[in-house]
Amino acid sequence: MGWSLLFQQQNKEVAKKLGGATLMMFTLPIITFYVCLYYVFAHKAEPNAWAGGAAIMVTNLVIVWYVVSAFSEEDDSLTPGSEGDADGPRVGAFKRRTD
Repeated sequence: MGWSLLFQQQNKEVAKKLGGATLMMFTLPIITFYVCLYYVFAHKAEPNAWAGGAAIMVTNLVIVWYVVSAFSEEDDSLTPGSEGDADGPRVGAFKRRTD
């Protein structure tokens, strides 16, 4: 059940985004660490610390990219008039009683 949900037609874009983010989370920090270790911060006193910090920054940038892109995509399941009104479903004190 788990993997089959990603292969459905309506989830294809989400699967691509998740796969891309996973690939970037695996490769970009490692590449950044070694590039910074041997080329950018080779002359520093502690190049491992500087390269590790750069790898952490790249990891955080990938996370920020994924979260922003996830929140910026449209939600197709909520169409106006389907549940609630244009402001969303009414809950709590604003909920209309139907009894």
